[in-house]
Amino acid sequence: MYIVAIMITAVIFSVTGLGVMSLSQLVNLDTQTAVHTLQDQIEVESFANVVMWRINAGGDSLGTYTQGDLESSYDSTSMVLTITKNAGDEVSGLTLNLEEDSHFKRAVATNNPIGYSNRTVGEESAHRRRDDFPFLPEVDLNYWLANADSVYTDNNRTFRDWDLIEGILIFSGSNLTFREITLNNTTMIFTGIEIDFYRNNTVSAYEDGSTVNPALVLTNPDNVFYFYEWWWSSQRDHIEGAIYSAGTIVLERGQLSGPLIAENVILWKNMDFLDDQYPEYYQWAQGFGNYEDYDWPKQIALWEPL
Repeated sequence: MYIVAIMITAVIFSVTGLGVMSLSQLVNLDTQTAVHTLQDQIEVESFANVVMWRINAGGDSLGTYTQGDLESSYDSTSMVLTITKNAGDEVSGLTLNLEEDSHFKRAVATNNPIGYSNRTVGEESAHRRRDDFPFLPEVDLNYWLANADSVYTDNNRTFRDWDLIEGILIFSGSNLTFREITLNNTTMIFTGIEIDFYRNNTVSAYEDGSTVNPALVLTNPDNVFYFYEWWWSSQRDHIEGAIYSAGTIVLERGQLSGPLIAENVILWKNMDFLDDQYPEYYQWAQGFGNYEDYDWPKQIALWEPL
């Protein structure tokens, strides 16, 4: 009996040992599979970043690319980028739906980093600011001159409401101050420097659903334009429509619908953009040539695994 008991115990331990070994092997196999899957995902995503950089830096044709067992294919018409990794019989990858990113989709869009970037714009998430655009839209001054309702050549002058008409207004001078003006359906073009909005100023740009004009356009790269804060709380500028500057805009206070497009933007204090109230201005505006003439940077709108 004793010998039999020993034999039975030995069999039980042997079977248990085999079971533990089999379980250990399975766990190890699953772990290795998970590691390989993760490695593949990292490779595919890293390769996708490289291809996105190629498209944005060199053009759509560079979206079709091969590197080792990784391949990309970009359809510029449908704007679909396909990334595949061929590892023997296994194929993995991503399908990415891209969209063009424009300055006019952003509450604030600049070429250079936004100064005092710890301040907030208070924009909607759909219009989150961006400060790495590789270019600014180019102002078509001939368009504005051909469509101008009035051209002002003054220097060193203060304008009030009764000095101005509504429409497309071009100012070629410098050292100009605007004090408590209210203009509707108006675009103001400035080619000089030292442009100052003092106290309450309201400018609303033209918009009819299919045609959108900017509100303010400052074409001089040396210009620094301020939205001030006054000690009396009711005094602030209210601008409905895009604001464009080839120079610098300093934000301290104001009611702005956006988009705000500039070479440089400095946030002195937190802002609260009115982009949720004026979504109609977040589209391509007149006076900057044709939208199709620009090679807009691409970004990922939607992605899914193959």
